[in-house]
Amino acid sequence: MNPHNLHFTLLRPPILHILRAAGFQSTRPAVLDALTDLAARYMLLLAHTTAMQCAAKNSPVPTLQDIRLAMTEVGLFRPQMNVCEEDWLGEEDTRGLDAFLEWATGDGNREMRRIAGLVGPSGKDAIEAVAAAAETPPEDFLATLKKKHSKTGEESRYQATVLGKQADERAIKIEGGPSESIQTWKARQQAQPQHQTAAQTLEEPGEPDTEMNEG
Repeated sequence: MNPHNLHFTLLRPPILHILRAAGFQSTRPAVLDALTDLAARYMLLLAHTTAMQCAAKNSPVPTLQDIRLAMTEVGLFRPQMNVCEEDWLGEEDTRGLDAFLEWATGDGNREMRRIAGLVGPSGKDAIEAVAAAAETPPEDFLATLKKKHSKTGEESRYQATVLGKQADERAIKIEGGPSESIQTWKARQQAQPQHQTAAQTLEEPGEPDTEMNEG
């Protein structure tokens, strides 16, 4: 499975949960694939726009301001004035941001937030209680699904995969050779051409002097 198919497959369950939270009971595979493709393209556009904002400031790490400008540029905030209009009027327009926050934290998307793990077991919204969620963060559907398919309930099954933690780096020992590790073998290979060049320089005889006898 190539990376594109893997990421597309991992995005399908969230889209299904969003449809379920919106009240849909079933859908056709073609419709699901189309919605998944639209969501992937939109997130890719948002990520690319955020990266362009970082590149304009020569910063490799995006800030909250970079993400907000990217969300404004891709049309996520409506109605919203652009940066030039805000500078011209001398005031900050937050209508689009306020509307987005109201949509994201409103009752209409409460079921979607519950499936995403933003609502704790007691029913309290984690967005309204960030401190409590930080102490005991609720599990999202992916963590629950991983536990369901793991008999031991440990993360070792998914270690060194896209769904788990990265594996600890360990030295690989080479058996049956002069080098005990890949690092030692690499150093020997890099030093070998230099020794060969120096040896060839010493072995090559100099050109004999030629005397021209006139007679």
